[in-house]
Amino acid sequence: MPKEAFNILCDQLHPYINPQTTNMLDPVPLEKRVAVTIYKLASNVEFQDVANLFGIGTSTTCNIFWEVCETLSKLRRVFVKRPKTVPQVQAIITGFERKTEFPMCAGALDATHIPIIAPASYPTDYYNRKGWYSILLQGLVDHTYSFLDFDVGWPGKCHDAYVFECSCLCRKLEEGTFFPPVSRNIQGVDIHVLIVVDSAYSLTSNIMKPFPEGTARGPKAAYNASLSRAHIHVEQAFGRLKGRWRCIMKRNDCQTQNVKYVVSACVVLHNFCEMQKVAYQEPQEDVLDQPGPQQHDVPALSPAEHIREALVAHINTNQ
Repeated sequence: MPKEAFNILCDQLHPYINPQTTNMLDPVPLEKRVAVTIYKLASNVEFQDVANLFGIGTSTTCNIFWEVCETLSKLRRVFVKRPKTVPQVQAIITGFERKTEFPMCAGALDATHIPIIAPASYPTDYYNRKGWYSILLQGLVDHTYSFLDFDVGWPGKCHDAYVFECSCLCRKLEEGTFFPPVSRNIQGVDIHVLIVVDSAYSLTSNIMKPFPEGTARGPKAAYNASLSRAHIHVEQAFGRLKGRWRCIMKRNDCQTQNVKYVVSACVVLHNFCEMQKVAYQEPQEDVLDQPGPQQHDVPALSPAEHIREALVAHINTNQ
């Protein structure tokens, strides 16, 4: 993180973290507290190693880390914001269409696994299909790889679609309150703001998924390719998130109930880095999840099918 961006971050955290002077010791300065936390999140080294590097006690390092992580988690509404005005959502839609040719898309949704140690309570709930223990992070991102919304903490055994159906995001999308009211007539069909997902999710009027691979030929194949170019933004965002903050790429040894604060802090810092145009360097190892088994299609609502067919015709007309 460049010094300029680091100073901006410290200025934004200053109202919430105010080290107190005591009769025994001078407080650790705010800048050092933020640096300790960033180093720990980015490296996933032991607290003792961080303490030795910064010249403070191990218990102090641990307390500082959790204080800053909790503060960052509380600031999620400052750094993780959905578009609230028509020009804001229109800018995202335009950004996606220019990059992917997929119209009316304002977000890409998916979930990723965060490795953890086996919890003492109900460990089998956290044992995922990949063969290790995890919690799930659900994310909705825009065309700039920034998170518009996220939900973290569900056991790794849960299905991605189930997590979404239980989330506040799903309810707000169904109610039409998450995005401003924007629509466009495409091939004679009025289409409102959409998000794109993979085949594990259900097709609805505001959630577009690909056609099954066996049936995707001709115009449907072009639709699938365009949707895939849009959906890959969330996969790349997860890759950038884990590439910057290695503590959520490698196994996290924190208690399960505390891991969500670490992940929330990482998402907030990810958005901060994207807003500040902090350069991202690709890590040598692959940090993206491996694709899981394809899910069978479920019967879709006819209005949703109608919207998808209109998108197929539009994408193929504009190629």
